[in-house]
Amino acid sequence: MKKLILLLFVPLISFGQILYGLKKTENGSSTIPFDVVNIDPSDGSTSIVLSTNSLIGVAAGATTYDQMNSRYICWGYDNQNNQNLYVMDLANLETEINPFNSAQAIEMEYDLQNLKTYGLWWDGTAEHFGEVNLLTGLVSSISTLPGVEAVAIGNSTFDSNSGKYIFIGYEANQYKLYTIDALTGAIVNSPTIWQNGNRYSALEFNNQNGKLYGLFQDTDYEDYSQSYGNYYTDLRLAEIDLISGSATIIDSQTTVIGGYLTGYNLGGLCFDQQSQTYIIKVQNETSGYLKLVDVSDAEIIASTPISNDNYFYELQVDNMPFALDAYNLSSSYQDDESILENITIYPNPSSSFIYTKSNTELEASVFDVTGKLIMSEYFTTKLDISQLEKGPYILNLSDGVNTSTHKIIKE
Repeated sequence: MKKLILLLFVPLISFGQILYGLKKTENGSSTIPFDVVNIDPSDGSTSIVLSTNSLIGVAAGATTYDQMNSRYICWGYDNQNNQNLYVMDLANLETEINPFNSAQAIEMEYDLQNLKTYGLWWDGTAEHFGEVNLLTGLVSSISTLPGVEAVAIGNSTFDSNSGKYIFIGYEANQYKLYTIDALTGAIVNSPTIWQNGNRYSALEFNNQNGKLYGLFQDTDYEDYSQSYGNYYTDLRLAEIDLISGSATIIDSQTTVIGGYLTGYNLGGLCFDQQSQTYIIKVQNETSGYLKLVDVSDAEIIASTPISNDNYFYELQVDNMPFALDAYNLSSSYQDDESILENITIYPNPSSSFIYTKSNTELEASVFDVTGKLIMSEYFTTKLDISQLEKGPYILNLSDGVNTSTHKIIKE
């Protein structure tokens, strides 16, 4: 049977992000399905966007986000123990479920520039790299990866600038950092990692500056706890060299989290390209936290305690506003004549911001249910509704010629 590696450091005993995750109304239930929830990074609170309908168990790290079409994707098990690919359309509030009839891809990653989803799978004899069809759940092999014996769960990312898939794997008794050309499937680089005993994990790629980041395990071997049976360890943000496989701590005085039992949740991390924020769910022997880290200097922007009441899993962030500008995708998504006809607003309901996938300036007019004008302003991709009172509103959008009307709900 194919090996999968769990790379944990120790055994786990203005926020403008549109952050999503999975959550059940009863944590740990074996019968209640997961909902896709919107997460407020400032306090960890969640609001349900839509239900998966039948997803009972989710595969760790097996989620991605279709940025162009606002679709949260994951694979897991239903209450009949069937393996399915779940595609949750967050714009149209629809859930599609596709049974896996062949291989299922792990470590799915989305290419922001070419709008494709890639993943890895084992066919019994070799590791494959290929594309995932989100409409059918079927995978198509681009190449096999000779020598790769195992894949580290929750340790893949994607360089959308050059079309490179990046992951940690295991080959010939060595851990390696693989870079795969998505077009050809060729292994571009595969340096041995964790040199001189230095270990890192939790990979995320920054498409603004072309750098790879992760958490570096900085262990104090002079501080041992008999109670926890472990040395004190700080997890620090590090920059990782794709060619050499070496890691450099960004700020040795700043820690993401420290303790005798430090770790991160598999699948509980993402990267906000717009704000340059590394987002991760971590924990130590005391508690769990949602951390937002500025990658320029490793400063902790937010450290939100996560309790049993506001838990969540499998983080994804919407990076489409960044991709539209960075890769000039607006013309391929919709032309100016059809902006208002096909426009999508999300998330809805929302407690703070609503977004559109257009870089055209629009006039927004918000009316209450009596028809009274509450606010009017111009915006492009992000509209701030945080000052509205909770409840339903009518939103009119105008490009100066045409107008569209939408019902929105402020949470």
